[in-house]
Amino acid sequence: MLRQVEELRASVAMPAAAPAQPATAASARNPYPASDAPFEPTSPAAFVRRMWPHAQDAARQLGVAPEVLIAQAAHETGWGKSVPRFGDGRTSHNLFGIKAHGGWQGERVVNSTLEFVNGAAVRQRDGFRAYNSYAESFSDYVNFLQVNPRYGEALSVVKDGAAYLRALQRAGYATDPAYARKIQGLINGPAFEDALGSLKSVGAGPIIRKS
Repeated sequence: MLRQVEELRASVAMPAAAPAQPATAASARNPYPASDAPFEPTSPAAFVRRMWPHAQDAARQLGVAPEVLIAQAAHETGWGKSVPRFGDGRTSHNLFGIKAHGGWQGERVVNSTLEFVNGAAVRQRDGFRAYNSYAESFSDYVNFLQVNPRYGEALSVVKDGAAYLRALQRAGYATDPAYARKIQGLINGPAFEDALGSLKSVGAGPIIRKS
């Protein structure tokens, strides 16, 4: 069962993230802000340490536990190793697999993706949103859920991480019929627990109480 988070505390204050802005031609020339430079996802712990401040900020806006957001991003990207990239190697910073459909006006990157059609896994190519930073990816994730009415149920159960993930799946966030279960399994696995434990070494460790 997904752990219930009753209290979170961090010794490092995080400034509020700016609203997500689409990547531009200028940002393509200098795509990595100093505060969000590329990193090598050498381990789950490295991924969690890098993304934790952004997850905290997004979690405060949604009301969900940051652990849930970290786990979802880890599942979508293979702990940061499979973030969609442009042909020239630039990263899209897209941590949540959000497609460049609808009214998206920003830069997009076309990558291969595994979708489930009538219960069968099918490899396809599709366009994904591209951001200037990981912070913007988290910020756009929040906005994406809040402006799409179909995610209303998920936003109404944010205090229960397992229910939140199941509601996202029912709303069509992903085509994988086991999407929520896979993320819950990741959260309850030893790699995730060890990665969260590494936060204590940088003074930003969460306090988690099992219910």
